[in-house]
Amino acid sequence: MTSEESLGPVPLRKDRTTTVLGYPRADLLTLLIGMPVLGLLIGLALPPLARWLSHSPVLPWRDGITFVGSLDKPWQTGVVVGVALVAGAILAVTDIDEALKLKLTDGELETEKDSVTRTVRRDRVSAVFLDGKDLVVLDETSREVTRGAHKASAATLAEAFRSHGYPWRDADPYASLFRRWIPGAPGLPTEAHAVLAARKVALKSDAGEDVRDLGEALQDLGYVVRDEGKKQHWRPLAAEAGERGGAAQD
Repeated sequence: MTSEESLGPVPLRKDRTTTVLGYPRADLLTLLIGMPVLGLLIGLALPPLARWLSHSPVLPWRDGITFVGSLDKPWQTGVVVGVALVAGAILAVTDIDEALKLKLTDGELETEKDSVTRTVRRDRVSAVFLDGKDLVVLDETSREVTRGAHKASAATLAEAFRSHGYPWRDADPYASLFRRWIPGAPGLPTEAHAVLAARKVALKSDAGEDVRDLGEALQDLGYVVRDEGKKQHWRPLAAEAGERGGAAQD
């Protein structure tokens, strides 16, 4: 038997064993309505704005702007508005699809992000915390099994995880172990330096999938990476249960 319950403004389905956290209702409505409307307004304003800009003596992309400004017939304006409206809708749907989705039970955590679903047993989770906007879940070796932005508030996430017995932390218990990556600096094997170098290139080009895959590859080598802007910081995985237990104290 399932009952509806709310933890803040987040779509939440909770029965005796399961809590599902998705996109916050208020944010969802704002995104699904606001982005298409914004696209509509941009589509209406674009041709007049382009005509006004075309009179500037110094103008980059002059040919393109002049072309947009020439679209003054009703059907042409309609095409521009339609394209902008569809673009806004696509951006909204993409943002929703890429958002981290969570399903918690007393026995396991299921996450979905970028169409990839992962499941980890609760007894393997050593810490759950927020790193900026990212929700991070660490396993018993301190490996990141989940990292992704979730739209729920910190209080909502903390209540949901704690209600199922997960070790919610107010901050990263291993934060003090991170060191900024410097190419060739001692402390890392050659293979790890190579992965971080490739990941640096992926970060600069905003290749999100490559950044994620290279981070996974680095964890396979025994190291965790996190970013501060475009700068990479690394730490080793916790080697012993005693070290993990000591680092994870509140």
